[in-house]
Amino acid sequence: MSTPIEQLIVSPISKLYKEHIGFIKAKNLDGLLNQYADDALLISTLTEDRQPIYVQGRQALKEFFEGRIFGLEDFEIRLNQWAETENTLMMVEELTTTSKTGEVGSVEFYDNWFLQNGKIAIHFAGVIQYPDKTYVNAETVKTEVPASPLGKLYKEHIGFIKAKNVDGLLNQYAEDVLLISTLTENRKPIYVRGRQALKEFFESRIFSLEDFEVKLHQWAETDNTLMIVENLKTRSVNGDVGEVSFYDNWVLRDRKIAVHFAGVIQYPDGSYA
Repeated sequence: MSTPIEQLIVSPISKLYKEHIGFIKAKNLDGLLNQYADDALLISTLTEDRQPIYVQGRQALKEFFEGRIFGLEDFEIRLNQWAETENTLMMVEELTTTSKTGEVGSVEFYDNWFLQNGKIAIHFAGVIQYPDKTYVNAETVKTEVPASPLGKLYKEHIGFIKAKNVDGLLNQYAEDVLLISTLTENRKPIYVRGRQALKEFFESRIFSLEDFEVKLHQWAETDNTLMIVENLKTRSVNGDVGEVSFYDNWVLRDRKIAVHFAGVIQYPDGSYA
């Protein structure tokens, strides 16, 4: 279900987003950069080799926007997911673009923001469908989990889920954690706040699985962020099998997951976000 930007509920976050799009369309670089923290981090997978690039700080952001986004003549946006809190924005957006030479293209992103003091501190900009119409979860080459602190944390995370070790899993999260998921019957977001609510979320949903297999299609990390796309083949306790693809973005604080964006890319019925 798509939502025109004009029909977004009026809120500080939707106002910031509308201004964001307006600054890009108007090529207002100062206005755009002012929405970001001085040390902002943007991670993008819209690259020729589909490997992530890391854009840190306003000067690097300036060069990124000038070299990429401001090269468009125009674009239109359709929103396919929207979830927000006072300091997060989680969405899927489909862009139809027109270049300065008149070429028309399209690309679909998951676009997730983490704000601090009203500024975008972390911006996850991951591709769902590339301009050549291929989907990220259609990649045939498996992405391996690296031997890094985040790789270790992720492997432990999957291990805790498979072992149904709720204490181990919860200990990976901050006490005041926020998890947003769009794997719901009506595809509307749910907001899980705090460890007790997270415990109930895991016990009622993930721990009901008998087993699952994970295949990674994207991996990007820094000291305090993880940005991945993963495909899960699941088997429930009653033998039902299914498949679903997620984008999973983590923001860590003191080595604990403080914000967890868990958005669906492809639903069990095969349809895309």
